[in-house]
Amino acid sequence: MALRVFISHGSGKDECVQDALNLLVPELKRRGYDVFFDIESLRLGDVWAEELYAELFACDAAVVLLGPKTLEDPEWVRRETEVLVSRHVMKNLPHVLPGLMGGLDPAQARRVGFAPLFRLQARIQDRHAPYNPPPSKESSVAQFVDWMLEEFAHVGEVTRNEGVTEWAERIATYLDKASRRNSNRVLTAAQRLGLQDNDLRQITARIGADLLLAFRLLSAAKEGEVLAQAVAELRSVLDASLAGLVQELLPGWADQEAAECFLPAQNGDAAVGQLIVFPAHLAWMAEHHVQRALCMKPMSWRVSALAEESDLPWGGESPTERLREACLEQLRDLFCVPPWKTLADVEAIPGVLPYLVVSLADYSLETIAEVARSLLDEFEGLKGLNVVVLAPVEVPEPKELEVCGLADAVVVHPRPSDAEQSRAYRLHVAMDGLLKQCG
Repeated sequence: MALRVFISHGSGKDECVQDALNLLVPELKRRGYDVFFDIESLRLGDVWAEELYAELFACDAAVVLLGPKTLEDPEWVRRETEVLVSRHVMKNLPHVLPGLMGGLDPAQARRVGFAPLFRLQARIQDRHAPYNPPPSKESSVAQFVDWMLEEFAHVGEVTRNEGVTEWAERIATYLDKASRRNSNRVLTAAQRLGLQDNDLRQITARIGADLLLAFRLLSAAKEGEVLAQAVAELRSVLDASLAGLVQELLPGWADQEAAECFLPAQNGDAAVGQLIVFPAHLAWMAEHHVQRALCMKPMSWRVSALAEESDLPWGGESPTERLREACLEQLRDLFCVPPWKTLADVEAIPGVLPYLVVSLADYSLETIAEVARSLLDEFEGLKGLNVVVLAPVEVPEPKELEVCGLADAVVVHPRPSDAEQSRAYRLHVAMDGLLKQCG
């Protein structure tokens, strides 16, 4: 299947952009790409034509061609860019190339809503391989086109995450329900997210608006309480359904690359459990990363966290014995072991990934390693278990892991920063308070 490429542009305004289109489109088609570049006939006043909107969400790669004159009337290109960048942030659109040409004034472009394009350009320029830095603003149109074609040479196979689309579609069903009950509440929620006047008219037009807003809500999870403020506007129209929407949105703060560290290795069709070192403070942050990795696919994970060591009854046992007993209790729940069965009878739940979370604040790495090995050796049915070790203060060094027999442990990277964890915590508290208000 040919890679679908969407080209956003303001060619009617910038001669350099039109020249770039004239060079780029035929060459991409010659190389076998399925190219869509929007034309003025698809931009019907303030309402996006359905075909144009569909293409924005169906493409596998995108190019945004932006020149200085486009900034005088930037709304259409900016709105298209908003969708493309939102998909890119959620790892639903792997490739978005910014073509910022014609001596574009970066400061003016940022002021009118194109700052995300400059952030994308900076990431491309900072990468090490393949080394293909974007041209300078003084470069010719031909140099820009050559750069973009070289970028496409590294695109390879389509790697779009369809799970993200399904995730956003589930969120869109909540928004559709809210719009049918009171469309003004949805508009107010969109305003809380910072959507501009033309974006709000798109929400009113209802052509694909729910999916657009779903991606914006997911992206807003990284901003913390901004998301909670938007969701609060939907409280009165969603009632009991609000809890489902909140559950879908919360994991959006987790970084996709870090979340993928939680996916187990595969041995044929079987998932192989592993020990995962997660530099974070709270167990629910681990579950959010699991959910992010699985795009909230229903019934695809189970996470159980041990109680803090200080909360366990003291009976004079050694730390190893205490941890083992605590794990045995949690594993029964994690694997849905009936009360008349033992862990010796445990069986993997088809299609469900199990995770047990234990903190280095409560047990030493040596103790965790010893107990994990003993349980896996004793119970055959636990082979698919993933043990997540929270490291709230210091991440064990590779040498320390090796000494404990954990050289194959996965250390989550990039680690969530303190600022990210703080924003996630505030969002979690705000959403919890919102749900309590709903009873």
